[in-house]
Amino acid sequence: MKITPRPFRLATAAAILTLSLVSAFTAQAFTVTKDVNSGQAPVEKVVIFEKGQARDLLTFSDTPECKLAYTDDGSIESRITGNRAFQFNIGWKPRPGVPETLNFDDYDCVVLTCRMEGTLKVTAPNGKVDEKRGDNLWFPASLFDAAGKRVGMANLADATKDGRTPDQTTTLVIPKVLFTFWPQEGDPKKITSVGGEWNDARSNQQRDFRLVIDKIAFAKFE
Repeated sequence: MKITPRPFRLATAAAILTLSLVSAFTAQAFTVTKDVNSGQAPVEKVVIFEKGQARDLLTFSDTPECKLAYTDDGSIESRITGNRAFQFNIGWKPRPGVPETLNFDDYDCVVLTCRMEGTLKVTAPNGKVDEKRGDNLWFPASLFDAAGKRVGMANLADATKDGRTPDQTTTLVIPKVLFTFWPQEGDPKKITSVGGEWNDARSNQQRDFRLVIDKIAFAKFE
């Protein structure tokens, strides 16, 4: 007796086979090794700066618009004024546990303990001065190579739970995925400094901010 498979059974069998193949392929192609959103604290591998450390371990490069200095209690302070574009760099001297250059491929995130105080002063056409502070100031943490070229940048507010630039001391865990990279500019395998930058503000605006940094570290999720 000849048995002719019904179209429905053929379609069902084909669907099951397809799902089996897709499942097998997916299982082989993608393996979840770490959930970076699990809430587990990253393991700090290289601590570039920690509040109170010896002051001769870092090098500063700044401009009149963002002068860098140490506070009396050992934090790093950047006074941000005026309305001109600027970039500042915090470099480090090689020492045990801190190599001369860092390869970002070896890390999963940057840990930054900081706060940004202050406001933007805006002068209206009638001469009235108003002080404003947006929730998200779009101020980036930036990475630079030995040539001073930008490797990547990540907005501070994007690393917070509430999407606000922190005005109270906060430890930010900035995962690599948040950094915007320009490989044609800097070399992510030869990072030699971290810092920040802002473009020009409008002519009727004056910045009056104080960025305070208590820790800079490169870390991994383990």
